[in-house]
Amino acid sequence: MRGIVGGESGRHEEPPMTKEADIQIACNDYLTFLSNTYTFRHFHVPNEGKRSIYYHAKMKRMGLKSGCPDIIVEYPQGKLLYIELKAPKGRLSPNQKLWAVQSKVLGTPHFIVQGGLNECIEQVRRIVEKYIPIKC
Repeated sequence: MRGIVGGESGRHEEPPMTKEADIQIACNDYLTFLSNTYTFRHFHVPNEGKRSIYYHAKMKRMGLKSGCPDIIVEYPQGKLLYIELKAPKGRLSPNQKLWAVQSKVLGTPHFIVQGGLNECIEQVRRIVEKYIPIKC
C-alpha cells in the first residue's frame, strides 16, 4: 500500500513494495491460513534491507546469516523446511545458493519458489500438502 509521508513542505510518496515483498506477504498470509489445517509454524528472518555498517556487524555477531531463506517452516518431530521466494526475474545471491547446497548436504528440504503471485502461492500449497501433516 502506498501512502503520503510528511507535512505540507515535506510531502513525498512512499515507494511501492517490491514485487518480491508483495509475494512474500501473500505467501505469509497464505501459510497463516493453512496453519489452521496443517500442523506447522513458520517465520521470516529479516535478512534484507540497508543497514548501517555498525548495525550490520552487530546483527552478524548475533548470528544473522546471509543467504538465510525467506521462510522457515517447522513441523512435527522437529523437522524444518526452507522456502526462498523469488519474483519472476529474481536471482539467487551466492550466499543463497550456498544455503541451498548446505541444506541438501544436511538433508533439509529447501525450495526455490519463483514466479508471479499466484504461481508462488500454488507452489507453497504443494509443498505444504506434500510435507506437512493435517491436524487431527
